[in-house]
Amino acid sequence: MNQCIPLFGLGLVALSACQPKTTWQTWEAPSAIRTLDVLAEGHIRYAAAAGWVGQTLNQGETWTQMQWMAPDSTTPSFRSSASNGTHWFAASIASPAWIAQAPLLSLAPTWVHHDTSSAVFLDAMAWWNAEEGLVFGDPVDGCLTLLETRDAGQSWQRLSCDDVPQHTPGEAGFAASNGNICIQGDTAWVFTGGVASRCLRSVDRGHHWEAIGLPIRQGESMTGVFGASFANAKQGVAIGGHWEHPDDNVDNLIASSDGGTSWTPIADGSGPGYRSCIQHHPKRSQEIVAVGFKGVDVSLDGGQTWKHVNDTNAYVARFAPEGRILWLAGKDRIHRVDWDNLTSEL
Repeated sequence: MNQCIPLFGLGLVALSACQPKTTWQTWEAPSAIRTLDVLAEGHIRYAAAAGWVGQTLNQGETWTQMQWMAPDSTTPSFRSSASNGTHWFAASIASPAWIAQAPLLSLAPTWVHHDTSSAVFLDAMAWWNAEEGLVFGDPVDGCLTLLETRDAGQSWQRLSCDDVPQHTPGEAGFAASNGNICIQGDTAWVFTGGVASRCLRSVDRGHHWEAIGLPIRQGESMTGVFGASFANAKQGVAIGGHWEHPDDNVDNLIASSDGGTSWTPIADGSGPGYRSCIQHHPKRSQEIVAVGFKGVDVSLDGGQTWKHVNDTNAYVARFAPEGRILWLAGKDRIHRVDWDNLTSEL
C-alpha cells in the first residue's frame, strides 16, 4: 500500500498525496468525484459531492479546492462538468438543480441556471463549441430532459417534448461519470439507461434528434449504458451492464463503426463486467480504458480483448491531451497514471 504524505495546496483544505509506485500517484479528496476535466496538459479540475470543486495547474504538485454554496444556501452535489474553452461549467443532480460557471483559472462561481422541478436530475454535460452546449437529464413531465445553450452558457433552455424522441417508461440516465454525452464535430450522442437503453443522436448540433436502439443489457432500473466514448465521428464504444451484478460481462459492452447508426456487442463474456466510464486514448484509437468501482481494465485492440490491470475504485477517467497521463477519480481519491508505463506491462 502506498504511504500518504500531505500536499499543501492553495485552497481551503489540502489534499494529501500518496508516494507513487512506477505508474500510479494518488491524492485523497474530500468527497466522491464522478466528473473530471483535463483543461490542459497539467490543468485538471473536478466537481464532486457536497459542493466540492478543485483543481491543479501543475499536474498535482499543488491543489486548490473549495466548497461551493448555491444562492439558496445549499451545497449542490455535482456529477457533470465541462469546459467550452473560455469557462468551466458544473451541473448538479437532484432538485433544486443548479448550473454554475467559473473562469478557467479561478474557482469563483457564477450561478447561471436554477430549476426547482421536483423530478429534475441532471446527468451529463458536453459542448459542441464555445457558444453551444448540452446537458442531459432524467425525464420530467413525461419526456427526457435536454437543456441547450446557444449563448456560451449564460442561459439554458429545455427542449420541448415535441423536439425530443418519445420517452419510454422506465427510461432515464445515469449520473455515473459524465459519460452519457459524446460530441464529435456537429454530432452528439446521448445515452439512456434503465428499463430501456437507447442512443439519442443529433447530427446538427442539437436541432433535430433521432433514437437508436442498443443491443446492451437493459430491462431493469439499474441496467443499460452508463458511459460511452467516440474516438472520432465513426468509432464509438459504450459500456454498462447491471450495477447490482457487477461481475456479469455478457451484453454490457457494445461498439459502433458507423457513427452510431448500428451497434454490435463485443468481448461478450470475456471483457470487464459493469463499468461506469469508458474512454479512448486521444492519439491511439485502438487503446481504451474502462473503469468502475470494481477496478480498471484496458484494451489495446479497440475493445476486442481486455486485461484487468488494477482493483482501484474509480468512477471516471480522462486522458491528458497528449495521452501520456490518465487521470482517474472515485470515492475520495484522485489518481494520476502513467499510461505508457501501465500498458507496457500488458
